[in-house]
Amino acid sequence: MTRRQEAPGKVHSRILSTLRASLGGTLDAPAVTGGPDSVWVTSNSTSWSASMWINMLEAGHARSREVTILNMIEWIGASDWYDAELEQAEKAPPLTKRGVPRKRLATVVLDKYLKEARKRLNKIFHRGRTLRRLVQMTHLGILFDPDIWSYAKASKENVDKIAALFQADSRKMDLLSILDEQVELLANEGQPDLSRFFDSLEVHSIIPPEEVSSLRAEYGLEREPVPQGCLDTAIDRVVDKISLALGKNPLGQDDSIFVNGAVELPDSMFDRFRFKEWLTCWDIAAALDMTDRPASVRLSLSIPLHEEDADGEITTLSNLFSRWRQQIDEYRRESEADLRSLQVYRCPLNIHANHFTLLEINEQTKMIYHYDSLASHKVIHRKVKSTSMRRVIQEEFKYLGFGYLEVPTPQQKDGWSCGSMVIRNAKRRMRGLSVGTWEDEVNPDRVIKEVVGDCQKFLEDDALQPVPLSKKRKIVTAFQVSSRSSKSLEGITEDSQMGL
Repeated sequence: MTRRQEAPGKVHSRILSTLRASLGGTLDAPAVTGGPDSVWVTSNSTSWSASMWINMLEAGHARSREVTILNMIEWIGASDWYDAELEQAEKAPPLTKRGVPRKRLATVVLDKYLKEARKRLNKIFHRGRTLRRLVQMTHLGILFDPDIWSYAKASKENVDKIAALFQADSRKMDLLSILDEQVELLANEGQPDLSRFFDSLEVHSIIPPEEVSSLRAEYGLEREPVPQGCLDTAIDRVVDKISLALGKNPLGQDDSIFVNGAVELPDSMFDRFRFKEWLTCWDIAAALDMTDRPASVRLSLSIPLHEEDADGEITTLSNLFSRWRQQIDEYRRESEADLRSLQVYRCPLNIHANHFTLLEINEQTKMIYHYDSLASHKVIHRKVKSTSMRRVIQEEFKYLGFGYLEVPTPQQKDGWSCGSMVIRNAKRRMRGLSVGTWEDEVNPDRVIKEVVGDCQKFLEDDALQPVPLSKKRKIVTAFQVSSRSSKSLEGITEDSQMGL
């Protein structure tokens, strides 16, 4: 495996198999034969060479980089810098222990800088050793502990104390035990299974059955319905708080609040949530503005591709993306000086005046992604190479030279939840998650409940300001200001876990 390659997919499973063996378990990972990476999955991980481990550890640093002309320029610059370092060393050669000037200056210079790499690897090995000891004394499930990174930095004595605290609490040990399965699922399948976790909680009586039911209702799978009355109660709670802030009850159609003083959130949106009606572009914008996202993510207000006249005739609009394209170009010019600040642009599209989809232009992956919750049968089953949407998008943004993909997206089963699906898909992508597959099921009430929960949090943080809804909306910039950008999310790689 080269330095720029990822470790094969079954490597983590093999590591866990080796760890189980050290705990008295058995090596039950499937044997894989053939292929250049077979050694990774057919051998015990402790038998891998140092270069294999170092390559795997450093692959993370090269995950988003590929060998390009830009890399070659970097190599040229690095070699120039290295030669300058050698020339500097020649002017004042370091001495040996006997006081004789060293002749192999290249070794001295390299040792100076390789010391930092050794330091980083030693830190990785120390933390890995600490975590391994902690797992051996408790369970694999401890890797899910929110304080695990603090534990990884602990001394051997403190690790023993931490493990002793868990060992003294049988219920915590039982919880870690059922979390073992979730670690295995994460390593083998790429994600844990929340439903199976809830089942395990119930089977092993970790917590009372009513608490498990409450957790299922609060954090249930997307396909599961929200318990009857739960959504209405959440909406009522938020509307009551808005009424209190405005000093009037009931609220009228002209009452509104602002999200962070930027995006208007009308009271009528909650009626649309309650009665399962088609959302507006403003509803979608407000919901997304309440979502934490990396500073590199730029959100746009919905762009209509068609309009409906008084007779119900649908016509295609001209210059659809001109304003958005200009804004993208402006951001690209601003970030040219910083090669690390590759942007991701997301924009809802309003198609045929009755359906929302999501478009993503990703500079980090050099791809344009389209997410459609009402995709045609031909698109889903790849029976068509090009679509009218693809042709329009590629023509508008051909100067970028990016690829295009209709992303597998869960399909709605009704005629109104496209806006909710756009919110859901955009939020997942901003968290660095895949939107799912064509076969996945999503209950739109789950999305709505999450948005209502965001409103609740903003009200509690005094981030929603009540104002009268203007009779005529002002024309706003094509991009939403990243009022909820979170630097803590900056590390998120936009194409991580995409599973396209």
